[in-house]
Amino acid sequence: MFDIGFFELLVIGVIALLVLGPERLPKAARSVGLAIGKVKRSFSNVQEEFERQMRTEELKEKLKDPYATFMDDIEKEVNSDNKVIDAPTPDDAYSDPILDADSKDK
Repeated sequence: MFDIGFFELLVIGVIALLVLGPERLPKAARSVGLAIGKVKRSFSNVQEEFERQMRTEELKEKLKDPYATFMDDIEKEVNSDNKVIDAPTPDDAYSDPILDADSKDK
């Protein structure tokens, strides 16, 4: 977010001490900390709401065409395994490894 180093924070602290004085500095620091916390929570809530809306829209789109969603899921599974599935040929369907080995020996 901001690129503020230790030296910059030290300068800000010294200036705040000079301007506010030692009596009011702790109250001001606490108020600034609380305000920053509220802003962070607000941004977090907005981001969560946005993500929730995106998931809802995605689910609505999936529910419109369940067959396409099912096929997409199947394709993802097949692609994630990185396996090539070979369909058996008609010759493979009727071959017997034991009989094939016996015929090769003769």
